[in-house]
Amino acid sequence: MQTISTAALLLAVALGLASEAGAKERDCTARLNGIDLALRYDDKADIWSSFRERRLTRGPACPGKVVIAHMLPGLSDGERAMFCAVYDEDAKEYRTVAEGPRDGYGRCDQPSRACRMVNATKTEALEIGALGRDMALAGVKSARTSAGALVLSGQASALAGALAEAGGAAAAALSAPGVLAGAAASVVVVGGAVMVCG
Repeated sequence: MQTISTAALLLAVALGLASEAGAKERDCTARLNGIDLALRYDDKADIWSSFRERRLTRGPACPGKVVIAHMLPGLSDGERAMFCAVYDEDAKEYRTVAEGPRDGYGRCDQPSRACRMVNATKTEALEIGALGRDMALAGVKSARTSAGALVLSGQASALAGALAEAGGAAAAALSAPGVLAGAAASVVVVGGAVMVCG
């Protein structure tokens, strides 16, 4: 009886080691704003945007989720879920990330507002997140996503004004000239990152 349980234990350990050995890192390439990137991913991770992408991606091309993860480091898959990759079909390269639904390749399904990271500390991100509740009075919409991201949206002037009125280092950084450019914009606070989309 002891021999069988010892054999079963050894088999379980061997299977565990085999499955760990089966997972390996793969190299892939992606072009981002004129620069060729060499990226790596775990081939056992959930890196495919669709069955179609998994079956039709050929050669060393990176899956869409791998490119998005590169552009949004430090965020979990759940926190990155609200973003898609902006892809220039003519130049055959990625540009940036944007808010919006993804197609079967992780690319933006429809044109949306491009996003960029704002240089903010985690403390500043939390500070902006706390401001979200009081923004509605200033003409700014505040919403939370299922991944816990805070999205502040409205006219860029209303966002800049409300953030400047609230004060704080991060609010000052976001209300600086040029950061909230354009007519409409949104500020996304997710994880420890702050992004401006507009």
